[in-house]
Amino acid sequence: MTTTMAGKKKRALAGGGVIAALTAIALFLFGSGSALAAEKTLTFSGEFPLIGVQQVSTAINVEIPASATPGESVQVPFSINVDAGASATDGLRLVGATTVSGSIAAAATVTLSDGQTVDIPIELPITETPVPAEGSLTFPAEGTVDFTVPTGVAAGDATVAVAATATSHIVTDSSLGEFDVNLTQDEGQDAVLGTTTIG
Repeated sequence: MTTTMAGKKKRALAGGGVIAALTAIALFLFGSGSALAAEKTLTFSGEFPLIGVQQVSTAINVEIPASATPGESVQVPFSINVDAGASATDGLRLVGATTVSGSIAAAATVTLSDGQTVDIPIELPITETPVPAEGSLTFPAEGTVDFTVPTGVAAGDATVAVAATATSHIVTDSSLGEFDVNLTQDEGQDAVLGTTTIG
């Protein structure tokens, strides 16, 4: 999936909130300088149909730019690999599910150099994946974003972290049909992906 979001300079300069939001997206995903591969494994917990609250493990992969230059357009892939856990997988098998697909709605929390914090929404499609006959279900959610970094943003460092909540929309071929799982990051984890310098 490719999502194209081209920032317009005049609109970006119209209000501080718009500038901050566009800057945060740019800082999170893009940059004209060298990029550092960021890999972060985090656990989230949420309530599943029939089986209640379960923990899932997510491996997040994205390239955090060392620097960001306003005015340039770039394209960056990113992915989240999910391990649904033994109990959730057993529940899917129990109701006769043989495949899962859907989407994950997550976010990046970007803290700008002026202290402002902005949550940037990210939605990734879940590739249709067979439910294994045994063991734990794992599946990828991945996509690509195109973005033009707006001009007129303040220089400085910004810290990028995984937001505390996410939602998985799961589509099955079973009697469960489609359902959402609202996930909350388990406490005590370091969710920071990296730092980008703008200017």
